Amino acid sequence: MKKIIFLLLFMYNLGIIFAQTQQIYIAGQDGNDAVYWLNERRTVLPRSGEYASVNTITVSDSNIYAVGRDGDDAVYWLNGRRILLPKIRDEASAMSITIVDSDIYIVGYDGADAVYWLNGNRTVLPKTGREARAWGVVVFGSDIYINGSDAADAVYWLNGRRIVLPNISNFAMSTAIIVSDSNIYIVGSDGDNAVYWINGRRRLLPTTRGNEAFASGIAISGSNIYIVGTDGDHAVYWLNESRILLSNMGHQAEAVAIAITDSNIYIVGVDDYDAVYWLNGKRNVLSSTDDAFPGTLFIAQ
Repeated sequence: MKKIIFLLLFMYNLGIIFAQTQQIYIAGQDGNDAVYWLNERRTVLPRSGEYASVNTITVSDSNIYAVGRDGDDAVYWLNGRRILLPKIRDEASAMSITIVDSDIYIVGYDGADAVYWLNGNRTVLPKTGREARAWGVVVFGSDIYINGSDAADAVYWLNGRRIVLPNISNFAMSTAIIVSDSNIYIVGSDGDNAVYWINGRRRLLPTTRGNEAFASGIAISGSNIYIVGTDGDHAVYWLNESRILLSNMGHQAEAVAIAITDSNIYIVGVDDYDAVYWLNGKRNVLSSTDDAFPGTLFIAQ
């Protein structure tokens, strides 16, 4: 019995040591500052505008890329160095980034146009409405997938070709995209409903009756589909469409993004005015000096 207890304690402590070797990057905003947290340690990024925010963060070849907005400019920070993205309108923002080989893909918007920047070169995506936004980007093989919105439609662009996602309301929006095993998963909202689309087929996520809900992020682990979002005033996630409530201390909470690694579930969000993350359901508050809001997260090992 003592040997079994010792073995269990050893495995438990080994798990803690292993978890501590992971680098948890969380993008966000703290008051007027663009920030990111690395293992809960807060770093403020340089800005020239009155306010700035980081929407997405990723790490490639030990380089830290953070994309967002500085005043009315779309920017990204490379290892803390601020780089301005070209625009032609008054207001622009970078929303998401992915690195493939040595190519840097960034998506966002420039005025009323959804755009992407490939190694800093700006391209406008086609639209039919007055205003379009690009929110996420995935490169799968030779294909570039970008999700977003075009007026009242949830859309995605495949190699620049605009595709409308089916909806039953007067307003739909796609917020995140992932491609796994050649399947295209997109999450978002359709009116007051949280939904996701698999290869263009719409699926409704269960929520509390009468609540306004939306889905914000998605992760695939094996055959399991994890989706995070908001159901009324509650931060939630859905595991294979089963709704799970996340703990919160405030009156209103939202879950924004999710990552799965080594069977651990990391979810970031906001709990009233605090930026928080949940690790396997346990809530942790990120340090801040003002009202804070997180963007996406990235787990490096």
